[in-house]
Amino acid sequence: MKAWQRFLLAFGVGALALEARKASAETTPIKLGLPRGKGLFIEGLIKQANDPQHLITRLKWLGIKWVAIEIAWFGPPGPSWTHDADGTTHNLEDGALAAFVPELEAAGIECWVWGFPSPDRQGRFVDYVKAAYQAAPQVRGVIIDPEKPYYGTDGTALEALIATLQDLGRPVGVTSYGRTGYHPAFPWQAIGGADFGIPQIYSDDIGDDYPQKAVDSWKATGITVVIPANGAYGKEHTPAEMTKQAELSDAAARSGAVIWWNYRLLVLDQAWDQAGRAAAVRDFQPEGS
Repeated sequence: MKAWQRFLLAFGVGALALEARKASAETTPIKLGLPRGKGLFIEGLIKQANDPQHLITRLKWLGIKWVAIEIAWFGPPGPSWTHDADGTTHNLEDGALAAFVPELEAAGIECWVWGFPSPDRQGRFVDYVKAAYQAAPQVRGVIIDPEKPYYGTDGTALEALIATLQDLGRPVGVTSYGRTGYHPAFPWQAIGGADFGIPQIYSDDIGDDYPQKAVDSWKATGITVVIPANGAYGKEHTPAEMTKQAELSDAAARSGAVIWWNYRLLVLDQAWDQAGRAAAVRDFQPEGS
């Protein structure tokens, strides 16, 4: 038995993964909608969150209503499933997605998947999204994170990727750089057909008007629902600064939803600092959520 299999069985999720796969064909399609309330990006479920109930306890304390779980990372510098230096596979390949998602959804936490695509491997990216929907039919939709690999392209590939993923029958969100004008080589015109957008605002250190300018620039692409991504890392993200930035971005977007980058940086790197940055997330509530 491999190490990851022992790990899964130790927490009793190996059986859950098998049951989820068997039940996938019998699962009633969920009513689809867009994210609401507070969200959090997650990289590795098993490595960072231990087991479903451990993760649920943390997320409930934070008041998280939805999560975006990584399933694919296609560089740079090359194909990888995670941000880990060793390139350890996780979430989809090791059965964690199938094990965690049903429990998260049963606890009232909506699950989305996300990934970092590249124009030369879009077919493989779509295959991974299909596999995620099959492994965990409760997944609400996908969020793609196109960045540097799409610099200098005419947008045709990115537009096609969004359309292909929408043809799978679930909403497609796009997350990328905060303000479009700062990245003129990116094909912004291609994202306008997405169901929602998540500008990576992360900070207001460029000025208090930056969140509003970032949101406005994304709406200019044609996207009508904008969910700001806030930062939970680095020296500039003190609890007070996180609260201020979340308030500014939420007021700019007025979508009833926000999301933070990310679980590892907010929870693990801070040793579960309930009085600090985690409390800033817990105490914030988006308007209209």
